[in-house]
Amino acid sequence: MQADVESLSLFIQFLSNRLQSPGAVSNYLSGVKTMHIINGLDTKVFEDYLIKMMIRGLAVEKSHCPKKAAPITTGILRDMYMKMDDTPGDRTYWALFVLAFYLLARKSNLVPDTVAKFDRKKQLTRQDIVITDEGLMVTLKWSKTNQTGRKEVFPLLRNEGSVLCPVAAYERMLEVYPADVNSPVFLIEKYGRIKTVTYRQYQEKIKKLTAAIGLDAGDYTSHSFRRGGATNAFQSGVSASQIKRLGDWQSDAYLEYIDCPIEERMKAGRLIRSRINEEALHESDAD
Repeated sequence: MQADVESLSLFIQFLSNRLQSPGAVSNYLSGVKTMHIINGLDTKVFEDYLIKMMIRGLAVEKSHCPKKAAPITTGILRDMYMKMDDTPGDRTYWALFVLAFYLLARKSNLVPDTVAKFDRKKQLTRQDIVITDEGLMVTLKWSKTNQTGRKEVFPLLRNEGSVLCPVAAYERMLEVYPADVNSPVFLIEKYGRIKTVTYRQYQEKIKKLTAAIGLDAGDYTSHSFRRGGATNAFQSGVSASQIKRLGDWQSDAYLEYIDCPIEERMKAGRLIRSRINEEALHESDAD
C-alpha cells in the first residue's frame, strides 16, 4: 500500500509518543521507505515538506544534552586528600586519583569493570610504571582510539613536598601493596583477599569523598579526573596539541573536556581590550 502524507504524518506522531530518540523515529521511517523501494512504490512522499518539518521538529523537541561530569580541580583533590586516612586502601585510591588526574586517563586504562575482566593488555600493570630520578614513566597500551597495541609513554614528574606528587602517591601505595610485574597497579584488600580495584569501587570512592567535602556527588565521576586534568593542563599553559596528545584524543573532542573558568574568560577579555586600546592609540598617533 502506497503511503501518503497524512498516513505518514500519523505514523510519525505514533512513533514520537513511544520513542525517546528522534534517530529511532527516522530509522523506522527509513524501513518503511525501503519497503516502498522493494515493492516498486513511489517514495516522493518521504521528501514532502511537511514530513521533513515534522522530523526537524522532533529533533528539537527530543534533543538530549548529556550531563557532563564536573572537573576535579587541584583544590578539590587536596580537599579529598584531607578526608582520607593513611590506610592501605586509601593509599591505593589516592594513587589512583592522582595518576588519573595527571594522565588524563580513561577509566578503561586504569581499572576493569569487574575483577574477572582485568585485562593486562588494556589496564595498567606494575611493569607499565617505572620509577626514575625524574618521576614516573607510565606506558599506556590501549584505548578506544588505540586498539592496535601501540605503546605511549607518559612522564609524570616529581613534585617534592606536595600531596599531589604522583611519585610519592605511587610509592606510598607500593609500601602496603607490593606485587609482581603482571599484577594490576591498583590493589585493595576485601574479605581477606587482595584484588584489583574495580570501576564500581572507583566510582563509589569518588562520590563518597566529593560528598564528604560538601560537593554534589552526582556531579562527579571518574571522567571528572580527565576533565580536571585537561583543564589544569590548559591553565598551566600546555598547548592544545599537547593536551590532545596527552589525552589520546584523535578529534577535537578534547575541547569539550576543558573547563574555562571565569578567570580565564576575564584574561581573554583583558587581552582583547588591550589590543583594541593599542590599535586606537596607534591610530591617534597617526593622526
